[in-house]
Amino acid sequence: SRIAPTILAVACCGTAMIVATQAAAFCRSTTCSGDCPRDLDNCKTSGKPLFWASSCVGFSLSRQGSDHIPLATIRQTMQDSVVAWSDIGCGSGTRASFAFAAMKDADCNKAEYDPNGPNANIVIFQDHKWAYTGLDNTLAKTTVTYDSDTGEILDADLEFNHAFNEYTTGDDKVIYDLQSIATHEFGHFVGLDHTPDFLATMFSGYSEGSTDLRTVEPDDMAAICAVYSPNSEARCSPAPKGGFSSTCSEAEVDDSCSIATPPRAQTPPSRSHGWLSLIGLAWLVRRRTS
Repeated sequence: SRIAPTILAVACCGTAMIVATQAAAFCRSTTCSGDCPRDLDNCKTSGKPLFWASSCVGFSLSRQGSDHIPLATIRQTMQDSVVAWSDIGCGSGTRASFAFAAMKDADCNKAEYDPNGPNANIVIFQDHKWAYTGLDNTLAKTTVTYDSDTGEILDADLEFNHAFNEYTTGDDKVIYDLQSIATHEFGHFVGLDHTPDFLATMFSGYSEGSTDLRTVEPDDMAAICAVYSPNSEARCSPAPKGGFSSTCSEAEVDDSCSIATPPRAQTPPSRSHGWLSLIGLAWLVRRRTS
């Protein structure tokens, strides 16, 4: 049967900031991995920039959810996080040509991409064991699989490390704010790298107890407008590459873009480069200031 996605976007007018005329320091993720040449802003200068070919992208929650957070709360938090990236103003009354779509929940609970079959862009919680050896200090991990020739993103999976970090929701007794980290990670999901703008959501810094990253800032908005131009002729096709599948396949991916919390930060581990896989690592060390 066909899956009817829910397109998540802000419907009201006047709430998005106009960013087209503002200077931007944002960086885009590219097909270059490992030791890539970078400019003075630490943006990659080689490789094809990453992008989704569709103007809307579907994501699914793992049905397993988390033992610590109700699935309904996770669902609302993820929706709030992706709405932050939706309906972005690009100047002269235009909007970026991008939106997220909430798809059916998935039975699969691992990050993977099957180039020969259906897939799902999954949000996963690891509550009891962080599967990545040597990365206990990582807060969350987004794995992006792309076409190395064109930069087109084929799949993205987001994993939260609740085994070694206490995620919280709401505004009281905030520890590691789930919505803040999710909003940052969804920026990687759409093809953005870390920015040198310390006020931006895509800056590689987060302080325990902060909720600042819940909203995107002018630099983030400029990035979305650049990647997903209002003049784009892309059509909305939220289904994952190869169609939607709720179940896991045998395919595997090797690496990811990760962000980590400073209290237990160690020297970044060396990792191999997987086929069509994006790799990047940044430590969250800095509080944003207004």
